[in-house]
Amino acid sequence: MSCALSAAGQSKKAYELIYEDVQLLKQQLLKLEDRIGKWAGDIQSLSGQVRDLQSQLKLLQTDQAGLKQGVQNIPSQHQVVLTRLESLSGQLATLTEEIIAARTAAAPPEGGTAAPKAETKPRADDKSRGKDKKPAKPEEPKAGQPGETAGSPAPSNQAPKEIYDMAYTDYIKGNYSLAIDGFKIYREQFPDSPLSDNALYWIGECYFSQRKFEDAIEQFNLLLFDYPQGDKIPASYLKKGLSFLELGRKEEALSVFKLLITKYPNEEETRLAQQKIKEILGQNEGHQQS
Repeated sequence: MSCALSAAGQSKKAYELIYEDVQLLKQQLLKLEDRIGKWAGDIQSLSGQVRDLQSQLKLLQTDQAGLKQGVQNIPSQHQVVLTRLESLSGQLATLTEEIIAARTAAAPPEGGTAAPKAETKPRADDKSRGKDKKPAKPEEPKAGQPGETAGSPAPSNQAPKEIYDMAYTDYIKGNYSLAIDGFKIYREQFPDSPLSDNALYWIGECYFSQRKFEDAIEQFNLLLFDYPQGDKIPASYLKKGLSFLELGRKEEALSVFKLLITKYPNEEETRLAQQKIKEILGQNEGHQQS
């Protein structure tokens, strides 16, 4: 009997322990539910913040895309303006040369005689040739005589564009002395032509190709001083700096390249000048380390 009572007591005690454990688990479950509820609120709040951030990010991406498109449009618009300006400049140059040619053709013969211009103009041309050629150089052959060169300077009764094109053709062919003479004649006979500054630039290029760098620098300086708004100014700065570099005058070359970069940051010549500056500075560092 006592054993039965003892077993019943033990069973009751075990039941009570299980009940207490169940109650404890319920309390813990309630606490977890409370925490989960709080976490759900926090998660919902975070979700709202994330949505707000996503909206702001989309707005920023839209603004950035618009800004990028605007920045991309600037060079294209700039190029359109430059193309239009170049076209107008070409038309103006052609018109000016036609006016100069018309004035030359309409000029009265020298001395009031009825002699045709074809007879008087070659003498004026010979005089201008004698001024440009070097003393040691033989006299330039006249048209139609033996020894005539295809790229020889044109007589003054030719149109300005023909004289300019002939000199430029000599430059392309490597006939630098003839090209220099042709461009000089062009500048002397048509000083008001819009291509007068270009002719001066190509004279400098001819000297540069002949490795007469001092003479090239002199011509580029004339262009920079006389035609500060010319379209060959960036190229003149670049070739002037390269001429100094060929002469071993690196500090002067650096100064010219830096001036080009400051004044014309968007030109192709500026990119080449930046490369040359890196090369010069790299060489200087190499000499210091050695």
